[in-house]
Amino acid sequence: MANILIVDDDPLIRTLLIDSLTPLDHSLMVAETLSECLSVISTGKFDLVLLDVNLPDGSGLDALPDIRRVVSDPEVIIITGEGDAAGAKMAIEHEAWDYILKPFSLEKIILSVGRALEFRASKQIFTPAPDSVFDRSNIIGTSPKLTACLYQAVQCAGSDADVLITGPTGTGKELFASAIHQSSRQKKHNFIVVDCAALPEQLVESVLFGNVKGAYTGADAPREGLVKKADNGTLFLDEIGELPLSIQKKFLRVLQERKFKPVGGTDEIRSNFRLISATNRDLHQMAEDNEFRRDLLFRIRTIHIQLPSLKECREDIKPLSLHYIHSLCTHHGLETKGFGPEFLDALESYDWPGNTRELIRSLEQAILANVDSSMIYPNFLPPHIRLHQIQSSLKIKTGSSIPAPDFNSADTGVTISLPRELLDPIAPLKQVKIYAAGETEKLYLSRLMTVSNGDMEKASALAGISKSRLYSLLKTCRTDVNE
Repeated sequence: MANILIVDDDPLIRTLLIDSLTPLDHSLMVAETLSECLSVISTGKFDLVLLDVNLPDGSGLDALPDIRRVVSDPEVIIITGEGDAAGAKMAIEHEAWDYILKPFSLEKIILSVGRALEFRASKQIFTPAPDSVFDRSNIIGTSPKLTACLYQAVQCAGSDADVLITGPTGTGKELFASAIHQSSRQKKHNFIVVDCAALPEQLVESVLFGNVKGAYTGADAPREGLVKKADNGTLFLDEIGELPLSIQKKFLRVLQERKFKPVGGTDEIRSNFRLISATNRDLHQMAEDNEFRRDLLFRIRTIHIQLPSLKECREDIKPLSLHYIHSLCTHHGLETKGFGPEFLDALESYDWPGNTRELIRSLEQAILANVDSSMIYPNFLPPHIRLHQIQSSLKIKTGSSIPAPDFNSADTGVTISLPRELLDPIAPLKQVKIYAAGETEKLYLSRLMTVSNGDMEKASALAGISKSRLYSLLKTCRTDVNE
């Protein structure tokens, strides 16, 4: 018996779904609004949510990440009367199980519910595998999106299917590929990494398939290709989107037959390798633009793992930081350094466009900024990260909190309340500008001293000004400072 939550503001739809699912002996609950859904789902253990899109207090699609983030991580079936391509894309990206349009047939609903619950049951049976079998020692984090990818990787490790790993630069595609290899039946053999972006176009074929002596100018000796070196092991093609079209056709044949001819050779060579590919590019769009072979794309993505950005897994920033600070300190011959909550706040407020790779490099810079310090402070981080923290946490108070200003955007979201004497009668613009600048400076300095805990040295470093200049500004603006 499964626990199912029905979220729909239409009483007829709710009744129809209840009548259809009750004979299946599931435990059913209903919610009429988005807020009610989020409240109910956070207190119970649900296996499945049937979710309407247009609810009185918001869009069900917008709430998908919050629903998938709860402890029970239920499957979600979207049911909507106003389906569109953008909505379907969003549902898929957030791993909704199905996307059903109203009016729907009861048979379709029952079938979709049954399959979603079967899939969930298989996941629960398989859950212990990541800790007991799968080698995830270098993959840090427990966020729902990362955990979902790990579950897929566990499945990959138990088969010989071709795998495509996609995701932004710096998300750990090679780490996942290596972990799959180390947990597979190929682990006793080679894990061959090929950076397709770094292959000279005129030598790609020779590097992959090898060559006989005299095959081309400079081929003074026979060469074994990387495809052969991966025999009985794993061939990892990183940045496969950069593989030249001329080679893609030949490589497709190799995938189909697991045999090839070296450049200049006449005898075919066999290689029983397992293929894992990775890219940060949209191969589907490349196929539409005739930049990547569609038949090759279909062949390499038997299993597709889409890695999330670090921005989508902010809860993993702390364990990642702890792991890499220890690792980096050991690498540089230093005692492991500590950090306070303000340092973690700076990390978690940043969006990390370079993902985990950028986080590691930033942590290394912070560690080496002062090797004698036993602690890592926010002002040890790269300046753009420190500035982002101040900008994102700055709030202008006009009776209530408002969005933090984004100084890189034309629309900052900042509102300044002007006193009546500047509005009635209207004061000169210059006078208004002086007032607004002064108020903004006061608020900036107030936030600066909060972030730095009143430490003038830290505050001046964050602001990029001297301590004497900071003292002068604080005195002028009459900002309270606790030193």
